[in-house]
Amino acid sequence: MKNKNKAYNIIFVTISMTGGGTERVIATLSDHWCSRGLNVRILMIGGEDIAYELDDRIDIKAISKATGGDMIGRINRLRSLRNEIKKDPSAVVIAMGTVAAMFTCLSMFGLKNRLIVSERNDPNRLNHRPIKSHEKALRNVLYSTADKIVFQTKMAKQCFPGYIQKKGTIVMNPLRDDIPEATDYLQKKKVIMTAGRLTEQKNHKLLIDAFLKIADNYPEYRLEIYGEGEYFEELSSYIKNKNAGELVELKGFNSKLLQTMCGSRIYVSSSDWEGISNSLAEAMACGMTVIATDCPMGGSAMLIKNKDNGILTKVGDVDGLSDALKEILTDDRLAQTISENAVGIRNALSVENIAGQWEELF
Repeated sequence: MKNKNKAYNIIFVTISMTGGGTERVIATLSDHWCSRGLNVRILMIGGEDIAYELDDRIDIKAISKATGGDMIGRINRLRSLRNEIKKDPSAVVIAMGTVAAMFTCLSMFGLKNRLIVSERNDPNRLNHRPIKSHEKALRNVLYSTADKIVFQTKMAKQCFPGYIQKKGTIVMNPLRDDIPEATDYLQKKKVIMTAGRLTEQKNHKLLIDAFLKIADNYPEYRLEIYGEGEYFEELSSYIKNKNAGELVELKGFNSKLLQTMCGSRIYVSSSDWEGISNSLAEAMACGMTVIATDCPMGGSAMLIKNKDNGILTKVGDVDGLSDALKEILTDDRLAQTISENAVGIRNALSVENIAGQWEELF
C-alpha cells in the first residue's frame, strides 16, 4: 500500500461464506486487514451460510438468497448490492468469483468505487460446467469495467482477450497464519490423505484407484478423504463396490484439519482442474510429502517444483499417480527431502506477503 497511513474501507462480494477455497481466502484476508485497522465488510449475494470464524469487527451481511435463475430475484439482488456499495463511495470493492464479479460489475455502473474482480478457478467453466459462448462474452464485457482483475495463475490470465489481460495481475492465495509447526516426516502417521469438496472436479476416484493398485504392497497405509459434497454417496458406493472399505475412508468435515495434516505423511491432489488449491498449499506448509496432478489452470505447477518440494503427475493418469505413490512409499529419503522443502512455501504465501500484493491494487 503506497500510503501506509490511509485506512481503506474494503468490501468483499461473494456468493456465500461456505467452506470453499474462495471463502477461505476472503476470511484470511479479512481477518488480517481487520487486525491492521482497516474496515472490512463482506456482502453475500447467494445465501447466509458462514463456515469460518471471523473477527467480530468484520461486518458480514447476506443481502440476497439464491435466485434459481428468477429474473425478479436477480434484479432485486442487483438493487440491494448497489445500495450497500453506495453507502461507502470511498470503499475498495473486491468481487470474488465469476458470478459474484458479474453481478458486482452490473450493480456498480456509474459508481466511483475502485473495483477489483478476481477469477478463482477455471475461466472456461461457470459453476463447474463449460461456460457458454454468450456467457463468456458477457463476462468479458463486464470485466472490462473493472479497475483491476486478479488471476491466480498465468494460465487463467491467458484465457482472456488482451484488453482484459492488460488489467490483470497474478496473486496467489495466502496461507492461514495459524498453521502448526511441521513435524519430521518419519514421525508422521502412515496415512495418505486428501481434502476438499467431494465434487467431480476433484476426481477422487482416480486417487482411490491409484492407491488400490499398490495397497497390497503397503498394508500399513490407509487412504483418508476429508470433505463434504454432492459426490459423497457416489464415492461411498464406489468404495463399497471396490471392497475397499477397510482401506479407504470418507472422513467428512474435520475442524482440526491442519493438525491432521501435520501428523500425516502424504497428501494427494487428483483434480481434473483447479486454481490454487488451498488444501495443497496448506499440506505443503505442514511438511507433508505432496503429489498433485499438473492440471489446468496451472495452480499445482505454481506451487510444486517436481521432485523438489512435491511430485506432479498427468491429469487422469492412474498409472502415473500410482507410480508416484509407490516411489514415495519406497524411498523415505526422497519423501523426507520433499517434506522438508515443501515447508518453504510458508514464506512465499504468508498472509503479510499476499495481502501486500492486494494492497498494491488499492
